[in-house]
Amino acid sequence: MYSTVENITALLATHYRLSGTLQHLNGYDEQNLVLTDPQGRKFIVKISNALQDPDFLQAQAAILQKMSESSIAPVFQQLLRNESGAVLTPFMENGEAFVLRVLNYLEGRFLVDVPQHSNELLKSIGEVMGKMDQHLSSFKHIGMHRHYEWDISNAMDAIQYMDCISSHEKRRIASYFLLQFEMEVVPRLPHLRKAYIHNDANDHNVLVTDGRMSGLIDFGDMVYSALINNLAVAATYAMLEKEDPLAAAVEIVKGYDAENPLKAEEIDLLYYLIAGRLCISVGKSAFNATVDSENAHHFITEAPAWKLLYQLIEINPAKARLAFRAACGYPPEPVDAGYAHL
Repeated sequence: MYSTVENITALLATHYRLSGTLQHLNGYDEQNLVLTDPQGRKFIVKISNALQDPDFLQAQAAILQKMSESSIAPVFQQLLRNESGAVLTPFMENGEAFVLRVLNYLEGRFLVDVPQHSNELLKSIGEVMGKMDQHLSSFKHIGMHRHYEWDISNAMDAIQYMDCISSHEKRRIASYFLLQFEMEVVPRLPHLRKAYIHNDANDHNVLVTDGRMSGLIDFGDMVYSALINNLAVAATYAMLEKEDPLAAAVEIVKGYDAENPLKAEEIDLLYYLIAGRLCISVGKSAFNATVDSENAHHFITEAPAWKLLYQLIEINPAKARLAFRAACGYPPEPVDAGYAHL
C-alpha cells in the first residue's frame, strides 16, 4: 500500500525540485509525510493509492483552490504545482498506481494538544467553519458525491459494527443512540440543506495559534451532505474531554451561526447528529480491533468518544436543544400552529 521513502525522495526531486528529510506522520487512509528542506522549510507530502477515486482527488484540489479565494485563505493549505504545472502527480511503483501531492505546511498547535480551550477559541472554531461553509455555498464538484461511512447522514451504517463492541453495556448505549438517530434524524434528512463540506474538523485537524483557530487540514473526508453535519463534526470533537461538553458545543454553535445562520430544524437535530458521529467512531474502532489493526490512528478517539456518549445521556436531547436554540436566538421551542391561540 505504501511507497518507499527512497522513491518519494526521487519523485520530489524530479517533479518538484524539492529535497530534504522525510518523516512519517499518522494517517487514516493515506500515506502522510513531512518534508524539511535544507533551508528549514516544511511541506506536507501525501500519497494516495489506486483505491482513491481520481475525481475525489480532483475535488480536493478544487476545494482548496476555492478556499484560497476566501477571506480566511491562510487557514487552509495550498497544493504546490509540479514541473508540468499540475497539482497531482501520478506514478507507478511495483505495478501499483499512486498519486503524489505536496502542500505547504501550516504552523500551529493541534487542538488536542492545547490544554485549555477558552470560549474565545471554541467560538473561533465555529466562526471559521461558518465562514468556510458560507464561501463554499457556490462550490460544486461531482467528486464529492459519494456514499461515505464517516458522513453522519449514514450513521445507521454503524449498526453493522455493533456486534464488534465487546462490552454489553457500551453496545446497548451505542444502539440506543442509533435508535434515536433512526427515529429523529433519518425522516428529516431529505429536508435539510445540502452542501459540500469538509466533514472532519476533529481535534487532530484543527490548528490553534494565539488562542484562536488558525488552520484546518485534511480534506480526505469531504462529502456532499447535510450542511449541519459540518458543524456537528466540529462540535463533537470540541466536546471531547470537557467537564461541561454542552457549554463547549454552545460556543462553537454561536460562532458558526454568527457567520452562517442556522435554521431551527438544523439546530434541533444537532444533539442526535453529534451522537451519530460518535457511534460511527466507536463502531469503527471496535471493528478495527477485531481485525487486529496496528494503525494507532484507528483508535485515537475511542476512549474520549465513549466518555462523551455517557455524558450525552446525562445531558439529554431536550436540554441540548434549548441551549443550541438560545445560542442562535431562537425561542425555546417551536410554536405549534394548532396551539398558537393559547
